[in-house]
Amino acid sequence: MSENFPRWGLPDVNFVETDPDQIRASIINRYETASGRPLAMGDPIRLFLLTIAAEIIQLRQVFNHAAQQNLLSYAQNQYLDALGVFLDCPRQEADRAVTQIQFTLTQALTGAFVIPAEFQITNGEVTFQTTEQVTIEPGGLQAVGQAECTESGVVGNGYLAGQISTIVAPLAFLATAANINESSGGSDEESDDSYAERLRLRPNSFSVAGPEKAYIFHAFSVSPSIIDVAVDSPTPGVVNVYTLLTGGELPQEAFLQEVESYLASEEVRPLTDDVHACCPSAVNYEINVDYYVLNSDVVRLESIKEAVENAAQDFVTWQQSKIGRDINPDELISRIRAAGAGRIDHATLQPAFQALNRSQVAQCSGVTITFKGLEDG
Repeated sequence: MSENFPRWGLPDVNFVETDPDQIRASIINRYETASGRPLAMGDPIRLFLLTIAAEIIQLRQVFNHAAQQNLLSYAQNQYLDALGVFLDCPRQEADRAVTQIQFTLTQALTGAFVIPAEFQITNGEVTFQTTEQVTIEPGGLQAVGQAECTESGVVGNGYLAGQISTIVAPLAFLATAANINESSGGSDEESDDSYAERLRLRPNSFSVAGPEKAYIFHAFSVSPSIIDVAVDSPTPGVVNVYTLLTGGELPQEAFLQEVESYLASEEVRPLTDDVHACCPSAVNYEINVDYYVLNSDVVRLESIKEAVENAAQDFVTWQQSKIGRDINPDELISRIRAAGAGRIDHATLQPAFQALNRSQVAQCSGVTITFKGLEDG
């Protein structure tokens, strides 16, 4: 998704005039004033001045762009990285997906059975390895350990429980090893828009008193796959930090452990805070839209149908991309109308408005879009 500049709806900042028409007019007017004679459209001097104006226009645009790259609302790529140096906040590198692996023995043993760190399990496409030593206690048959993908990026995401189950280097007495939850948390290098937002939050982390925005900043710093964070404190000293992943995905237990471990470090957590990384509660809803198209738009009926379908999917993405965002049918109606629908049947429209709290996130369980016919406007 492309960004809008300047970010955050701030007003435009231009350090020099860059409008080509204004620059050309200024050069020609100044010459006419100094020489005392007007320049006709085909005058050789006018044409010469226009060639100079073209160079000046290009130089001004380059200068203006370079100056804007010193502002957080405009900076991109390596210029944004340079601004991060001032705040001691580097761009996050690509992260690895995580999951939990359950190990099962063929029989109970009298001694402890140790699975070493970096023990690998695969499914033929991706490989995960344990991040620490896992011990099955004497007399026990099973133990669960944390594992991460050997490759960075989104490649390790989305494998359901049981899909990662092939032991790369078998061990005596080890019968099976398989993931017990969906792998998640893998992400590519932090994008400019995500990094800029984190830099904007960075000054809030300078306080050690545990303000809400400081926790939000630190949670975002765990992984580029986090797209939203919400914080609440149900009782004094208890801090619940809710995270939401790319595409509105709910975090799995393995990823939450990673977040909680990061937030619990002495450099982040105030001494008196009891911090918990939590998964937002899913509030399910369904979409049902019956719509009509005006007779005057019949020539583009098929394109309108496709646009309405896409608008509904865009609404789903918008609705589940922020924790605590109310389920708002007005937004859905606006998008469907903008896609070309002439009228929407409000009697059958779903969902109804529903207010969510800061620990909930909307999750769509089904979409039904029905074209009901043509009608006069």
